[in-house]
Amino acid sequence: MKLVSKDISWVSVGCLPLVWASTFLLSSLFLCFIWLGGVVSTAVVVEWEFFIACGFSLSILLLLDFLGVLFSFVVCLISGCVFIFSISYMEGDKFGSLFYSLVAAFVVAMNVLILVPNLSFVLLGWDLLGIVSFLLVVYYQNGVSVGAGMLTVLMNRIGDVFLVLAIGFSSSAGVWGTLEVSQVCGTSVCCGDFVDWGSMTKSAQIPFSVWLPAAMAAPTPVSALVHSSTLVTVGVYFLFRHYHILMCVDGLLSFLSKVGCLTLLMASLGACFELDVKKLVALSTLSHLGFMVYILGVGYPVLSVFHLLSHALFKSLLFLCAGHYMHEVGCSQDIRQMAGVGWGSSPLIMACTLVGFNSLCGVPYLSGFYSKDAILEGSITSCVGALEVLCLVVGAGASCFYVMRFLLYSIFGPLGGLPGMGGSSSSGFVAVPVFILAIGSVCFSYVMQEVWVEVSLSFNLSFLTKMSLFLIMNLGTLTLVSNVISFSYDEYGLFCVLSKQLVFIKLFLSSMWFFRWSVFVVPGFWLSCSSATVGALEMGWMEVLGGSGVGGSFAKFGSSLWAVEGITVLNMLRLAGSILLLLGVSYL
Repeated sequence: MKLVSKDISWVSVGCLPLVWASTFLLSSLFLCFIWLGGVVSTAVVVEWEFFIACGFSLSILLLLDFLGVLFSFVVCLISGCVFIFSISYMEGDKFGSLFYSLVAAFVVAMNVLILVPNLSFVLLGWDLLGIVSFLLVVYYQNGVSVGAGMLTVLMNRIGDVFLVLAIGFSSSAGVWGTLEVSQVCGTSVCCGDFVDWGSMTKSAQIPFSVWLPAAMAAPTPVSALVHSSTLVTVGVYFLFRHYHILMCVDGLLSFLSKVGCLTLLMASLGACFELDVKKLVALSTLSHLGFMVYILGVGYPVLSVFHLLSHALFKSLLFLCAGHYMHEVGCSQDIRQMAGVGWGSSPLIMACTLVGFNSLCGVPYLSGFYSKDAILEGSITSCVGALEVLCLVVGAGASCFYVMRFLLYSIFGPLGGLPGMGGSSSSGFVAVPVFILAIGSVCFSYVMQEVWVEVSLSFNLSFLTKMSLFLIMNLGTLTLVSNVISFSYDEYGLFCVLSKQLVFIKLFLSSMWFFRWSVFVVPGFWLSCSSATVGALEMGWMEVLGGSGVGGSFAKFGSSLWAVEGITVLNMLRLAGSILLLLGVSYL
């Protein structure tokens, strides 16, 4: 009877991800029919006002428009693929049912955030996303995951505070729904600033970037769903939804473009030195988020959302492929131990990996090409500074560099990884979701260009400018392939020689401009101030500001004066003579 009960529980846990996968895939199919059928060519609004008093109203607003249905379709499609992949990846895990329930709750909260624009319910979905993501990051329950989870939840709580402040300022105008310029004209500056900073925390922009690489302590299916296509893109989606508010604040869009440009440059250069495969893909995600925020600040919000949707598909594909390779080499995330893993892997997985990386680099006629090329051309033709364009092009070229570095020296490198690496162990639970996402990485942007007219922008650039842009973007690939700079992992490569001479520059870039270490400084200062505040509150204000506190301050001041009075001229001469005597003895 015990064996029968164990078999029944194992079957129930194994069927749970299939149920969720079929639910989300069918939902994505239904949303695809709605999207392609033109049902939401005009926005459909369903509103239920359930509280009104003294000119203040609270209502639930459901907004079904073209962008909301499209984004929800992408989220449901990726969620279904992740659930199918999790059957193989999480096989044998004793908390499998809890894991699948948390991921399903995350997807539901994400759809609420997409389709309900009411700020109060956005805050509810925002908080639910933060809590569930924290539980998923600390899923393995070790020291690294707990530290990463605390960092993630604290950074996201900062964004929650900004969103609460935006709701508070909007409520002063009697608005708790969608922010309209005519309704919050008196507080538009404050609302715009708080929406901007709250979205920056979710999209991991500078100075809130450090939590995204740290969140890679979560299981790989969580990284494929949460940290590539949903949680980190919520900030960009939220900025797009409130773009009309941001335009009313002078200098805010320009500030966003500068922040996005710096985030792009920091993440791209940091990825060139990263040795953890999941953090490498996470830094790539961070650089593409910088792309999105930058082009939104320049004045092309539609291109920002276009790149958001195409990026979600090929980045989820890369996370799933990375998880497969980690299983191939014994759950190691070090790319130096993955040397030659591609030679023993499945041809389908290898082909899908190449599709994902080529789409990331913007190879022509893949999904990443349409949006990435449009962003680069739009930034060149816009009236932006030459330094911003230079940072944008350097970041785009660095993506080709670290992708080719990973492919040539890890996936297709000489066999030298972990011993005992066997052949391919991929099953249908790995091949099917990877193949679906690979098809999306090839065709999705082309179909979206045909259906969504606003993303079909054309920029007038000369043939010489386009060819120069293409060569600069692929400069990292050409440099690596021609062996001008050997970026291998051996101790005789020129990279290691350069790293010995330029240790500080390498340390600066690999630590995300020292932001990765700031998490050790800021919490310490925060804790010390919090301890002093709590101590003062527990002692009572009169104890601190009254006779006891003032008396203690005077006692300390008096003891300092007594110490100063003890310093006489004779004592100073004696001290100086002793120092000179010691110096003379040491000189002899």
